Amino acid sequence: MAENQGAAREHQPEQPIELAGAFPAPDRRRNQQLCLNAGRALMLCGVLVAIPTAFGPADDGAAAAADKRRALVGFVAWIVGVCLCFLGLTPAAPWVVRAGAAVATTVLKLLSPPV
Repeated sequence: MAENQGAAREHQPEQPIELAGAFPAPDRRRNQQLCLNAGRALMLCGVLVAIPTAFGPADDGAAAAADKRRALVGFVAWIVGVCLCFLGLTPAAPWVVRAGAAVATTVLKLLSPPV
């Protein structure tokens, strides 16, 4: 029995060595959740801007042009939100998710009311 216990110790997998100056890996799930939250917020804002302006009555040419611009901005915001949601759901490279999280934090800062 003692012979088997010593053999088991020799076959244990090695633990990864952490360097003293190494930075910890960022939390991938947190970044993905951040991308999802910002994507949802952008999609909602885009729909709330695009739908009423696209289907509302336009009185004159200037109001119609402004409504078209607002509808385009809402559509672009919705598309960016969809892209952030897909980025949060796909198993992408870590640097892509970090870049998406940086965009998401910027978007959430712009959309949050000042305190």
